[in-house]
Amino acid sequence: MTINNHILRERISLLGSFLGDAISRQTGEQTLHTIEILRKGFIQQRREPNEAHKQQLIDFIASLDNQALKNVIRSFSIYFFLANLSEENYLREQRHTLRMQSEHSWEGSFRRTLLECRERNIEPAQMQELIEQLKFIPVFTAHPTEARRRTTMNLLQSLFTHSDALNNFAKNSFAYEQAKEQTAQTIDLLWSSDEVRTRKPLVYDEINNGLHYFNASLFNAIPKVYRNIKDAIVEIYPELIDYPLPAFMSFGSWIGGDRDGNPFVTHDTTEMAVLMHADAVLRHYQVLLKKLRRQLIHSDTIVTIEPDVYAKIESYIELDRRVFDYNLDDYGNEPYRRLLSLILSKVKATNYLIQSKGSDSEAKKDAYANPQELLEDLRIIRQSVNTHDTAHGEGLLLDVIRLVKTCGFHLAALDIRQESSYHSGVIADIFANAANLPDYQTLNETERQQWLTRLLEKPGTPLIYTDNLTDKTREQLALMNSVATLRKLVGQDTFGSYVISMTNNASQLLEVLLLMRFAGLCRVDDKGQLSADLPVAPLFETIEDLKNIDKILPAVLDNPLYRGLLQHSDNTQEIMLGYSDSSKDGGIITSAWQLYSAQQTINRIAEEYGIKTRLFHGRGGSVSRGGGSTHKAIAAQPAGTLHGQIKVTEQGEVLYAKYANTDTAVFELTMGITGTLKACSSRFVVQPPELPQYEALFARLADVGEQRYRKLTDHTEGFYEFYSQATPVAEISLLNIGSRPAHRNKGLPSKTTLRAIPWVFGWSLARFTLPAWYGVGSALDSVKEDEALMKEMNDCWPFFNVFISNIEMAFTKSDMSIAHAYSQLCDDEMLREQIMTAVTDEHELTYSGLNSLLNQQSLLSSQQNLSASLEWRNAYLDPTNYIQIELLKRARQKEASGDANHGDLDVEDPLIRSINALAAGLRNTG
Repeated sequence: MTINNHILRERISLLGSFLGDAISRQTGEQTLHTIEILRKGFIQQRREPNEAHKQQLIDFIASLDNQALKNVIRSFSIYFFLANLSEENYLREQRHTLRMQSEHSWEGSFRRTLLECRERNIEPAQMQELIEQLKFIPVFTAHPTEARRRTTMNLLQSLFTHSDALNNFAKNSFAYEQAKEQTAQTIDLLWSSDEVRTRKPLVYDEINNGLHYFNASLFNAIPKVYRNIKDAIVEIYPELIDYPLPAFMSFGSWIGGDRDGNPFVTHDTTEMAVLMHADAVLRHYQVLLKKLRRQLIHSDTIVTIEPDVYAKIESYIELDRRVFDYNLDDYGNEPYRRLLSLILSKVKATNYLIQSKGSDSEAKKDAYANPQELLEDLRIIRQSVNTHDTAHGEGLLLDVIRLVKTCGFHLAALDIRQESSYHSGVIADIFANAANLPDYQTLNETERQQWLTRLLEKPGTPLIYTDNLTDKTREQLALMNSVATLRKLVGQDTFGSYVISMTNNASQLLEVLLLMRFAGLCRVDDKGQLSADLPVAPLFETIEDLKNIDKILPAVLDNPLYRGLLQHSDNTQEIMLGYSDSSKDGGIITSAWQLYSAQQTINRIAEEYGIKTRLFHGRGGSVSRGGGSTHKAIAAQPAGTLHGQIKVTEQGEVLYAKYANTDTAVFELTMGITGTLKACSSRFVVQPPELPQYEALFARLADVGEQRYRKLTDHTEGFYEFYSQATPVAEISLLNIGSRPAHRNKGLPSKTTLRAIPWVFGWSLARFTLPAWYGVGSALDSVKEDEALMKEMNDCWPFFNVFISNIEMAFTKSDMSIAHAYSQLCDDEMLREQIMTAVTDEHELTYSGLNSLLNQQSLLSSQQNLSASLEWRNAYLDPTNYIQIELLKRARQKEASGDANHGDLDVEDPLIRSINALAAGLRNTG
């Protein structure tokens, strides 16, 4: 889809004028005057670079006090919010227009994808088989790169609705003028409210933020996705008109379950998350059931109702008497409404029971035991309604059924994640307190596996005969007990997987299984067969761990007890691949190559052992953390590695970008689902004959890129001192965007102590975007003699094409002029010179290498929409960057001397806002 920039700029300009009015009213003309000096000045600087003029702008910024800078930053930040919203709304309109023109559709739409399937001779039976095995599972995480408050998100959602109205009404009409007034009022309120958090969020807040997207969009989007694919099937595959769609979507969450490095996530937090999830979805069902009760007003004096409906009402006779005690004849001739009233009462009772943690005896009498019971009641109604009114039988009623199939009573399956060494410490503590067990810490890997297997084989639930356990061990055992209790209370799908981060040994999977045994989550039957209620998923995230998959997985699968366990899990092993840490560890090219190779290795091992795998991709928002187009990324996965299903993390600001509004959520879910469909079809994923040659060349690129990256990040003395001074990485912790600490340890950051998100975030804010491209230029330069083959790879190999496209996008967001300005914050002149020389050289190599490979004179020549979007943003990004540099100087001067002397406002306030503004303007920063 091509963006008409004139139309889009006109829309952004209108919202910008409302913002200007709000600023003028509330802060005075001086703020607007300052904004215009900076905006126009930096636009001129972009067009006609002049060092003297740039210095004048920098001096002007330095002359402003903290309050004035705060006002300027806020205006730019809110402008980015409005512009992003306008872009989203415009693209939504474009998709709607294409939908209305039946001969057109966009790449990744259900219609286009199914047409391509038909053109590739995928027969109806084969299409049905593809859909039967399909499973798309987005997993929401609390990774802290979302700086907006919920209040701001709610206001932006209101603006989305108002600006949509502006597009739909004729100019100067009453409706248009009314929409203008509502839009202006909302923007005024947006300026009046605080866009950044004044306190660090609690895990409770993060859970609420995750739930926000279900209420804001997903509860409406999920049924629409099913409707859209069904419509496309009926049009393209009319042979499948009667095919009942399975529930191929489900959702996961880490929020409240991810305890890796977050001391604030405890078993109590996990319980709170589950109860909040259940409350949200069961309350929504109540809203929908009330709507259905208003719709299904059919009278049995007019139409014929199926006997099953009356039988179901009769089966609830005691509840019926209580529900209708005020009037036993209410809905006497409207059996659907009567049964829906009973269903509504049972859903309320189910929620009461769950929220009471099973203690509400009155609620227990009426509560549904599981979602299947609710689905059966709804199915009975639909079956009857369809005999006389298919419009209502296939309407909201079907939507509710599909929503219950997707969300159950748990809403989103909560994954548990913990770091491998944590479990090893707990097991060591348990061993130390058992007289008949050895010192676990002294055992080698083989001995650990032997002892763990021996204990797992023992029948019955193991008991602990001591109170002398560490707090860490008690917490872990309490977690396991909570998981077991909550599964019984809410449903067997309440929890997803138990993810073990930093997996580097087979014993680490067995350790978690043994810990599950203490809560009855893992058991051995009379035949010695092991089963577990939660699948154990190893997470391979460093370069070394990815390379060692071919040693770790076979060691686990060679264990007969573990192989038997998989038989109870559809013979499927879930494996998570980490993009963030592998990229931070070895650089973007070697990360991409090792992840690609790891998937092939996993597939080969799975075939050898006769098992299936489900890959869980830990993708972030930025390219260096696996970001980019979900559709293209999934569709370009190595052939045969997706067996119909995929899990992907949705992190930080990506949640807002994808799920803030219903139509956008429908689009994003569709793109992920169709990408999975394509990746699972051999008709789409046809390996080019030259693939071995392509892979060999990519391996060479990865080797050179990794050497260049490690030379800078591992072997340059003082590199992390430079990083901590020349970027706002230390100041990111001031921004209240997550409950988890940004660093694993205090002190000067290093590659091992710094988390992947602030690592990327810091470089992005300072316009280096270094993790997304460093090493690429050297790699491309090293194979110049094979450039023809590389160009062929880019044309014929989707994996390489997507990789290069993402690198180009992220690289374009870098700006060496601004990066040099940030580098001046580093006190050590020699260190600064050394690192900036290396970065600048690599930047130039990357620029020329990408343009040569893509046969273009300038970046993003083939991505005009993105190029235009980035270009207009620079007028606001550039001054924001230079303001941030000034604020960093003031903040660090204050830290050194105790006084910044730039007005009454603390410098931290505008500094925090500058991070927020740059994140909004650059997008996918973390």
